[in-house]
Amino acid sequence: MEKITCATCANEKDRICIIKKNKVSVNKKRRCNKYILAPEKVKAKQILKSVRMSYQEKEALRKEYKEQLKLIKQAARNGQPVQNSRHPLTGDLSRFVSTAGSEE
Repeated sequence: MEKITCATCANEKDRICIIKKNKVSVNKKRRCNKYILAPEKVKAKQILKSVRMSYQEKEALRKEYKEQLKLIKQAARNGQPVQNSRHPLTGDLSRFVSTAGSEE
């Protein structure tokens, strides 16, 4: 007899085993002689899409990131405003408006 999970058994209803009349953990592996496979309870495995990059692509992105970071740091040292920056802390914060202190 091999181990099964109660989650796919026809004898399991609302985390209670109808045969043994007790509460069960449905995903725990256990041995059971009364197991009946319920196909409607079996969930299809989900295949997640993933992006795979080669070593050369990763290195190219890393070098590009470092180069942009150098330019941003150099511009900050010279006192120039940083342009085309995605992070708001390194760019111009004038676009953010607060209504906390306004009286209407």
